[in-house]
Parts: sequence; C-alpha cells; structure tokens
Amino acid sequence: MQSTTAFLPTPRLALAAQCGVLALVIALAEFAPRPGLAALYLPLGSNHHAALDWALAHGGAIGGAGPFGGLILNTPPPGLGLRALSDGALALAIPSFLCQPPENPAHV
Repeated sequence: MQSTTAFLPTPRLALAAQCGVLALVIALAEFAPRPGLAALYLPLGSNHHAALDWALAHGGAIGGAGPFGGLILNTPPPGLGLRALSDGALALAIPSFLCQPPENPAHV
C-alpha cells in the first residue's frame, strides 16, 4: 500500500504559506487609509478619478500634490482604499510623523 501523505504539502511549506498571507494582510492593513489621517491617492492609469470624486463628495479634502504624483487627501472617508483599488488607483496611508502642518507666513 502506498502512503497518501506523500502528496500533501509538508508542514513547513504550509506554515510558510500562512506566514506569507499574514505578512500580506498586515502590510495591507498598515497602508490602508484611515479616517482622520492623511492619505495619498495615486491613479495607476489615466482617467481613474471616480474614487477621488467619491472621496471629495463624502467629506474628503485635497491637501496638495503628492511627492510622486497623485494627490494628498487630508480627511479620507472610510472605504477609500477599496474604492480606489476597484477604480484602478492606490490609496495609501501617510504616517502622521510625515505630515507637517502648512506654513502660514501671516503669523510670522
């Protein structure tokens, strides 16, 4: 009789696959835009602005141009990340330590 366990993946391979999925989920959660924090909206092609229009209609505010293209949204609404992906764009969270308040020369 031949053993059927010869065709099953080894436990190390299964553990490595689970670790890979976990790392991917953590990375996606870290880069997902959160309400109240700034987000970078990067269209991956041309004319992919439906998610941006949706964000602006739901309280989002444009804070300026992104460093590599795209736009910075000061107050992205919940759900922007998934809408951007379905629209062919990326919406990435900007860590708070990278955000600086705008300079206001009137108070100098």
